[in-house]
Amino acid sequence: MWIVPTKKEIRKSFVRRDQKIEQLENKLLEISLKLATLEGSQAVLLSRYQYQAQASVKKSLGGLETNIMQKIRTNKKALVTNEIIALMETHATQEAFNIIVREKGLCSKASFYRYLSGLKYQGIIKTKTTSEVLGVVHDATGRTEQN
Repeated sequence: MWIVPTKKEIRKSFVRRDQKIEQLENKLLEISLKLATLEGSQAVLLSRYQYQAQASVKKSLGGLETNIMQKIRTNKKALVTNEIIALMETHATQEAFNIIVREKGLCSKASFYRYLSGLKYQGIIKTKTTSEVLGVVHDATGRTEQN
């Protein structure tokens, strides 16, 4: 054995090193595939358990939720008309529409105007324009006065 390795010895050491690197790369690939498989399995199991948990929660709340929804559905017209009556005291029709339909989503546009016409017909409310709510008065000449 020489103090300085020969070319042949150096080549052998490089070949062994390259073989070792190749073995490690193969192991890394195998482990990566196993990890991906396990992560996929974990995701499937988690989603299955979450679905089952949600289903059991829905079953437990189902009866209570169903009862509440049925009560709301049967009293919906009364709730919306009461809201319209309360808002029409201080708001114009368009403002009440925006609050009830667009902001709160209590009913559709058609239902809102159907409820409103029913309340007008019964004489419960009198609609106001925006200018009436603001206290703007138009005189006979068409001029505007602020109250």
